[in-house]
Amino acid sequence: MKELFRRLFLVRQLAWEILVASLFINVLSLASPIFVIQVLNRYVGYGFDGTLVTLTSGTLLAAAFGFAFSSVRGRLAAAVSVGPDKELSGRVLSALTQVRLAALSRIPQNKLHEVLGGLQTVQSAYSASQISAVLDLPFVLVFLLAIFLLSPLLAFLTILATASALWGGWLNVKHGRAAYRDMQQHTVAHRGLVSSAISGADTLRAFLAGAYVRKLWDRQMEALLFLQRRLTEQRSLGQALIGGASMILRVLVYALGAMLVVSGDLSMGGLIGVSILSAKVVQMASSFLQAAFLLDKAQEGLRLLDEFQRLPRESFSGTALKNFTGRVELRDLAFAYPSNPGPLFESLNLTLEPGSILCVLGFNGSGKSTFTKLLSGLLEPLRGQILIDGVELRQLSMEWWRRQILFVPQDPSFLSGTFRDNILMAAPETSPERLGEAVRLADLRRYLDLSPDGLETPVLEGGRDLPMGIRKRLALARALITPGHLAILDEPTEGLDAEGNAAIYAVLNVLAKAGITLVIVTRDPNILKAAGQILDLSEKPVPKLVSVPRKAAPGEAPA
Repeated sequence: MKELFRRLFLVRQLAWEILVASLFINVLSLASPIFVIQVLNRYVGYGFDGTLVTLTSGTLLAAAFGFAFSSVRGRLAAAVSVGPDKELSGRVLSALTQVRLAALSRIPQNKLHEVLGGLQTVQSAYSASQISAVLDLPFVLVFLLAIFLLSPLLAFLTILATASALWGGWLNVKHGRAAYRDMQQHTVAHRGLVSSAISGADTLRAFLAGAYVRKLWDRQMEALLFLQRRLTEQRSLGQALIGGASMILRVLVYALGAMLVVSGDLSMGGLIGVSILSAKVVQMASSFLQAAFLLDKAQEGLRLLDEFQRLPRESFSGTALKNFTGRVELRDLAFAYPSNPGPLFESLNLTLEPGSILCVLGFNGSGKSTFTKLLSGLLEPLRGQILIDGVELRQLSMEWWRRQILFVPQDPSFLSGTFRDNILMAAPETSPERLGEAVRLADLRRYLDLSPDGLETPVLEGGRDLPMGIRKRLALARALITPGHLAILDEPTEGLDAEGNAAIYAVLNVLAKAGITLVIVTRDPNILKAAGQILDLSEKPVPKLVSVPRKAAPGEAPA
């Protein structure tokens, strides 16, 4: 409720307009029971048609005004959450794009989808209908007062029934929280299984993993169905409480009311009016309980989103050097993943002068890709320093730094969009000439020429449906758009054919002649022979660094 009223009073004038509209809506809704009371007590008793015309006209006018105020309140209430929802969405997107990779990678992808799905939960909970249901609840007092004026006994009976329904419904919501959280956890696990079965469809079939998946599937579905039944039973109990309270109240109102009518303490019109008013009270309580259930779910969604937004972020407010020469120095560098018992490497010291070439070797899992992510600022070292022209990398603006490096990951991924969108991601203002040159150097032109859409060819599913060679070429073209002085390439020739390799060698030669510092993870002998230094991460815990005389440019025969 706290979040609802925070949103409501962000714009005080809007809040007061909604409250005034709610007042008129609920006061005007009294016209219906008053009409019934007056018709039964006055018109039926005296038969004067003028009374019926007056009552009918007044009630219809009240209904028209009530409809108008309801429409206005609906539009005003819908406007309440537009700003907060937009702000929340922006903050979540900001966190998604700026949270440090190490923190983000510790969240399972299916769990991350569940957290981000909280946005839709929040938007549904703070909709116009839920806001209206909460604001209508205080006006229950108006209807109870009207009942009290007709019959204090029936008013007390209505209060007792409504309070019992609200209390039981609230307990139901409270006890359902644990089941809802369990449901979320099991749903996350099940989504993970479904995702792995889809992405690993070839593995599932080639290695006859159907029985294994079915075993996990059945276990998860059994837990999900059990929790679903619990939640359904609890919701049904809440509805039954409201329905039961409404029926019992109606029976007792007519039973006791009939006695009061017989004794002369209540008119027949008053009895029908009390019935209408008491039903309205129960209906308002029911709407409030439904809103309370959704708001409770939204509170959990806001909690998860708040935790996500508080994850550590990359710095985008650091220093931006006027001119980066390409000099990089590592001092006593060490890195370890939290889940690993020991460091991947430590006490790593090396200096890369502008235009130098470093090749990185190592067995699988030795930390080669981690090393490239450290240089690109995607990960932070456990200890030591990465100096960029003498300035600590942590002090630099990551936005500036990413524009200084040409980065080709080992397993490149892409965003939904076109080839053009993905190539120009970091530099959308790039000229068509430079874009064409990057496509040519990456040897991507022939593939695009065979596609009917060319550069507008869509990239789907992160590019996973593209052949590895095309993904490598696309990643290379994307890197070449950045006018930086440090190129970081992780296994650039892996998975490429002879033509692809030739394109990589040509690009490396262009970069080397341009004086760009090269850091290349590779075992390709045609690239290794061009290295000025070779870093072997197979040596643990301190990597082995060897300076070697350069024999040739990348891809060229030794002199």
